[in-house]
Amino acid sequence: MSEASVPKRHVMFVSFDDGYAAALIGALEGICPAVHAVPFLRTLKMSIESLQPAVVVFDLQTVKTEEHSIFDIMATVNDLFPGIRKIAVGHQGLSSQVVSAMKAGANDFVDRRASPEEIRQAVVRQLRQVRLAAPERPGRVLAFVSARENEGVSDMTANLAVSIATEGAAGDVLLLDLNLEPSLLEVEFDVEITYSVRDALDELLRLDKSALRDVIVRHSSGLYLLPLTSKGRDGEEISPQDLATLVGMLRNYFSVIVVKAGCLRDKYCQSHLVPLFDKIAVVCPQLIGSVRDARRLIAEELRGAGQESKFVLVVSQYDSEIMLTPEHIAVRIGFPLIATMPCARVALANSHNEGVPIVLSSAGGRYGRAIQQLASHLLADSPHAEEPAERKGTGRMFDWMERMRRAAG
Repeated sequence: MSEASVPKRHVMFVSFDDGYAAALIGALEGICPAVHAVPFLRTLKMSIESLQPAVVVFDLQTVKTEEHSIFDIMATVNDLFPGIRKIAVGHQGLSSQVVSAMKAGANDFVDRRASPEEIRQAVVRQLRQVRLAAPERPGRVLAFVSARENEGVSDMTANLAVSIATEGAAGDVLLLDLNLEPSLLEVEFDVEITYSVRDALDELLRLDKSALRDVIVRHSSGLYLLPLTSKGRDGEEISPQDLATLVGMLRNYFSVIVVKAGCLRDKYCQSHLVPLFDKIAVVCPQLIGSVRDARRLIAEELRGAGQESKFVLVVSQYDSEIMLTPEHIAVRIGFPLIATMPCARVALANSHNEGVPIVLSSAGGRYGRAIQQLASHLLADSPHAEEPAERKGTGRMFDWMERMRRAAG
């Protein structure tokens, strides 16, 4: 079996040594996506549950963390995730270390001084032993991203999350704002937010669902709101690894998470976060420049690494009089079209200014109905759910019906 035929499943490096982990991740470039995690048992378990890596590599340089030795951590991971292949990286001259690693569940042992190519081959060997069927993960994470700012993502995610939350059947729903720009959640929902992603990361080891209920703002609709930053903390950096760890934890606490994923415009963030999202809606208006940028948005390695089926297209600000049709956009971008959001500039501006999402003030309007159809599609069990009735038929027929409705007032 060639390297090209190795299953494109994730590999996780567990180490406190950022430089060493970065070198190992670089060695796997082109083979499979890889991420770095720190050896704190609780957060590591959550990251594994969420990411479902095929192989976990443990750096035995970490002698002890919290109240657990690295061998305790390995043994716990082996008990909880017996289907995952484990590699220990340590010193082969220390027979006691080799024996302890094997007793803790290691499937292979590689010397820490081995070359990147030797590490690469060890990982490839373990990937070939992996079962292709991935277990179910808790929660459902729906991410929305556009290639440029202000192309409809903010309004769409706010209304979609509220629509799902008010249905009640989905359980607890979180709107997670991972845009790199200042959050608009306070304005969109007319609330004051004092707790952010940065605060959650500071308290990562102590967080549980009851603690989150107490600190995360909950809108009157029942929707929980969590921005990337809050007042006074805008200047602090957050690594993609930290965001991946937090998303892995949050999906254990919320049935549905809707993400404003502007962070995916950063290519480095894509490799860490895309595997954690169940669906990624690329939002694009009917502008050829936006189409071009959206086509370039997603790195080619992700398109060909078993992740492409997650991506769908939503056309925003749809106007039937614009000659660039949603179907043409879908062909150019290469993702299946699942929805078109009608142009509702005035209604959206008023709802934004009032701090009341359209689905609460005018659920029966065109935009509100489109949001409800989008929610039904994204939450359907089948990835090939039936197309909403409003979009059935050819694009030309849909355009004709739209013009008839407009002519009738």
